[in-house]
Amino acid sequence: MTKLRPQYVHEYVDRTGKLRRYFRHGTTRGPLPGLVGSAEFMAAYHRFLNGEGAQMPLTTKIEGSLGRLITDYYGSRPFADLKLSSRKTYRYVLEPLAKLHGHRSVALMSHKNASKLIAEMGARKPGMANLTKSVLQKLFKYAVKEGWRDDNPIIGIERFKGGEHHTWTEGELKTFETKWRPGTREHLAYALLLHTGQRVGDVAKMVRSDITADGLHVIQEKTGAELYLPIEPELERAMRAYPTKGLTLIGKENSQPISDRGVSHIIRVAVRKAGLPAKCNAHGLRKAKMRRLAENGATEKEIAAWSGHKTLREIERYTKAADQKRLARSATNKMRTGIG
Repeated sequence: MTKLRPQYVHEYVDRTGKLRRYFRHGTTRGPLPGLVGSAEFMAAYHRFLNGEGAQMPLTTKIEGSLGRLITDYYGSRPFADLKLSSRKTYRYVLEPLAKLHGHRSVALMSHKNASKLIAEMGARKPGMANLTKSVLQKLFKYAVKEGWRDDNPIIGIERFKGGEHHTWTEGELKTFETKWRPGTREHLAYALLLHTGQRVGDVAKMVRSDITADGLHVIQEKTGAELYLPIEPELERAMRAYPTKGLTLIGKENSQPISDRGVSHIIRVAVRKAGLPAKCNAHGLRKAKMRRLAENGATEKEIAAWSGHKTLREIERYTKAADQKRLARSATNKMRTGIG
């Protein structure tokens, strides 16, 4: 039997022993899912063939340039082994850098140059600066391994303080709920984010068949964690008040599936119309759920059962803050009892 070998398709075996395929032709590159000839494979293949895949600037043709390094990294095992959500994040960081700095020499990139680039970003967006530092450190680790240079210039650059998503307060939650009542699409998006405590991308993918006798079934895109979440009464009311017509629990107004950016946009516009500060974003509702759990005495493991975190480092921040509040209230009650 003749093996099907489409043009521009490259194959390699990753570190887990899995055979992977990648489209590479000119400046168009990207991973190809499924078996050769399958519907999903051919759909992706034709998108790339028609130039609809990932396009990189012309600087990717310059030998030794940052743009060329980024392009090669996209076709590497370390990048292919990342989860889909992580690959999207890496592209979100790297493609603007390729456009602005793709002509620069990888070998001549100094620690001072890299620090300056990240510092300029940190002055405006500390969270983005920290993310960029993390991604660039992985990119230059690949560069060292492949012999582009002998050292990693990103190592040693300090992270910026702050830059974390704001955790909604109870007052902010109340303000939003007063403006957007059950029956509105804005309230449904808000309720799904707050009462499931999941990331925006996972909420966007939720479908009706995820509702089971054991609760709302979620397989997190970022961690792969499989969760069964109780459907709280507030969420059930929100879903009953605004029943969508499509398969997803929340979709576009035409009932088609919605992207994570689409869900974030709904919240962003609703926040503005409710008179809330811009720092009240979609991800902050997940943090508000974790805060509520901690303040109501949930243990770190119980919070992790909702959040899907693999380590307890992130959760410790919520429980410590909650413990401080409980201890302060306890001390005040003891003082009042003593005075009485």
